[in-house]
Amino acid sequence: MDQEVIISGGGPVGLMLAMGLAEQGKQVTLVEALAEQTAQNSSFDGRVLALTLGSQEALHALGLWSSLLPFVEPILHVHVSQKGYLGMTKIHASELNVPALGYSITAEDLGQVLWQAVTAHPKITVMRPAKVVDFEMAADHVAVNIETSDQVKSVTAKLLVGADGTQSQVRQVLGLPMEEKSYHAFGLIAKVETERKPEGWSFERFTTEGPVALLPMGGFSSKAVLVCPESDVTHYLDMDDAAFIQAFAAKMGERLGRYTAISPRVAYPLKESYVPQMTQGRAVLMGNASHTQHPVAAQGLNLGIRDVAEFLQQVADEPDPGHSKILEQYAANRRADHEKVMGMTDGLIQIFQTPSPIAGHLRGLGLMAVQALPPLKKRFARFAMRGVHASGK
Repeated sequence: MDQEVIISGGGPVGLMLAMGLAEQGKQVTLVEALAEQTAQNSSFDGRVLALTLGSQEALHALGLWSSLLPFVEPILHVHVSQKGYLGMTKIHASELNVPALGYSITAEDLGQVLWQAVTAHPKITVMRPAKVVDFEMAADHVAVNIETSDQVKSVTAKLLVGADGTQSQVRQVLGLPMEEKSYHAFGLIAKVETERKPEGWSFERFTTEGPVALLPMGGFSSKAVLVCPESDVTHYLDMDDAAFIQAFAAKMGERLGRYTAISPRVAYPLKESYVPQMTQGRAVLMGNASHTQHPVAAQGLNLGIRDVAEFLQQVADEPDPGHSKILEQYAANRRADHEKVMGMTDGLIQIFQTPSPIAGHLRGLGLMAVQALPPLKKRFARFAMRGVHASGK
């Protein structure tokens, strides 16, 4: 089997990249370890994801947005505040002359649409369950050994992409070091029903223990997020529904009236990871294989989608997508975005979890300044919607 590109990993970044390359006419093999994706065993679980406007545009360019429309909920308004101190910021889509600030969608629905598109594309060969075992680089190709249920196949390609998550096998075979930081915290996620419909409102509230958030899901439903220290996660998971709702409401407030129902909670450890060298030879890392962030700014998946969009632009008219000049240019173009987003998310955690009353009042002044100064608010909003390249627009 000779392919132009082999992609290791069938998460959202790997699937979107496969579609984009195939639409350019390139022959792609996608290698996925799981026989099937379910809400229990994959990245396409019950989490609700926030897609930025830039990600929506990227999905539209891939021809996928029309299939996703039945499953998305527009985010029209964002309300940011902090518990115990003055200061808040509201951002409205209408202020920025955009149809929405972003869109929420469950990971499960996103995965279903992406997998249907990929399996139907004639330029994409899917190998699952299968995994990349190892590979060898040559000047003009990479030879990849792929283990299936009954044999090991050797496949050659011009490029190998590691889109296989934080513990990327491709990264490990390359021997690229990964910088890691634990926040010693967990994010608890659940679906809640409220007395009033969200009607496009998203809320984020900072507390000294960690942020809480509500993201609209349609009807009377919202995604509820509560970040807590790792020492408290068992306590929150052991609560009955009424006690957890009470604890969440004490942090967030009843923004949409009473909380009338809640789903079972799921907890995720919060960590940051970064691979400074994202390319080597004819291999490149993308998405979580290259970077993971604290979810405070909802930029993790969106940063990965920008990886895909940038790479597709780089290789659009190139016969050899694994050429060193292309990969070096891709890495140079993405580095600033990665570092700025990771610095911003880490900085938000450090600033808003400082318990000092003086720091609390200074944070309040900052939120009020963003609210009072339209140019500052627009710059902040454009960064959130489109990433680092929007800051000067």
